Amino acid sequence: MQDVNVKGAGRRGRSGVVIAVLKGLIVLFEMICLWGQFAIVVMSGDIVTLYPELAPARWPYTIAGILGIACFEVALIPLWQLLTLAKHRDVFSGKAVTRTDAIIGCAIAEAVLVLFVLLYGSLAHSEYYDPAQGVSIDVAMGAAAMSVACIVALLLIAAFVLVMIVMRSLLRDAIAQRDELAEVI
Repeated sequence: MQDVNVKGAGRRGRSGVVIAVLKGLIVLFEMICLWGQFAIVVMSGDIVTLYPELAPARWPYTIAGILGIACFEVALIPLWQLLTLAKHRDVFSGKAVTRTDAIIGCAIAEAVLVLFVLLYGSLAHSEYYDPAQGVSIDVAMGAAAMSVACIVALLLIAAFVLVMIVMRSLLRDAIAQRDELAEVI
């Protein structure tokens, strides 16, 4: 019987290491996100310098990019909390469901931003006067490759949300079964 406890203790130790590594990665992702938000502003200025006809699209795309990264950053908070619940073996208390809902909410907000970028890029046009040629040009604010990337991103986000909904359902079922078992015992 003592041998079983030693094996269980080893698993707890390994899971603690895994949780610590995951939390370290969350901190790394957060720093990368902060750098990315800064880089988006700088790169958007560089793009407008190279392609002045895209100037009207600079701030809508920049703000959407910053908010998109912020959605990911906000989702890291409940993920951190889920890892803490797992470390304390408190996953079945019901607190995990609200954290899962928060992650799903962040993913849905991300999808809304991607949909905005897709629609803005597909529908927005601007009149640009080219002084070199002395003519006005109608400029679309999006590109075909960006539209394809947005559609792929929406599909990936939809798949992620659906998986998270299934995981939340499984978690609720496990909590209900644990509560039933506690009543029996």
